[in-house]
Order: sequence, then structure tokens, then C-alpha cells
Amino acid sequence: MDDTLGMEGLADEHSAETVNLRGTMVDTVEADEVHIHQGGVNRVFAGVVEMDTGGAATIDAETVSLNESVGLVVRADVIDANECGTGIMAARELRMTNSRAGLALAERADLQDSSTVVLIAREVNGTVETVLDTRGAILAGLVAGVAAGLVLLAGGLIARRRS
Repeated sequence: MDDTLGMEGLADEHSAETVNLRGTMVDTVEADEVHIHQGGVNRVFAGVVEMDTGGAATIDAETVSLNESVGLVVRADVIDANECGTGIMAARELRMTNSRAGLALAERADLQDSSTVVLIAREVNGTVETVLDTRGAILAGLVAGVAAGLVLLAGGLIARRRS
């Protein structure tokens, strides 16, 4: 069954073998294939997701292809992101081109002109700009530990004075 939703087709949940969303918003989509063009979805559960100029809060799929789109949490075996922005990406194989991610987790990451706040990957190919590299993460941990220690020390001194 092939199903296409247009501007008039607002729905809470939608299930089919193939779902095509064009310019519409849907809460939940479950399908073998999902194609989104200028639309939005809260949750997607699919085998294959192709999103062009769209947005999704959560995507769980085997293969995800994002083009000029936004995703809050994207989980898949393979993620291909082109000019996208995401909060969290988790994949076995991750390919990012001109994209941004808050947290990227992957076995293999191929990045071109992309940036992440935190990148955790077994193998990284290409140039990537991270806000926290290994040295930065260690330094941030040390600073946070010293700051927490000083706050606890000050709190202990204040508690003793009151006693």
C-alpha cells in the first residue's frame, strides 16, 4: 500500500508499506519506507527514511538520508546527512557533509566540512571540527571537578560555622 499525505492530511498516526509526506505534519509514522518533503514528523519507525527539507523529533530506521533537514534524535545503521542539523546521531556508519550535530556516535564516521560538539567514533575520515576533542574533554572534566570540589568545600565550611 502506498500512501501520500498532502497539506490537507494532518494525522496523529500513520502506518503503511510506503508513506510519502509532502508539506504536512504527522505525529507517528511506521512504514517500510518513508519519504518526507517539506513536512514534519514527531516519531518515525521505518526501514528507509528519506527526508528533504523536513524535520523530525525522533527517527529510528535502518537507513536514513537527510537533505537540508533537521532531526532531534536520529538512530540508524547508516545515516547520510547533507546540510543538516541534528541534536544526536547514532549510527554504525555516519556520513556528514556540511552538517552540524550536537552528539555524534558511530563506528565509522566520514565527515566533510561538518562540525560536532562531541564526536565519539571508532574510525573517523575527513576533516571535522569538534568543540570538545580529547584534550578539551579532559580539561572540561578537570575544571568541572575542581568547581564541584570548591562548591562542596565552601558548603562544608558554611555548615560547620552554623553548628
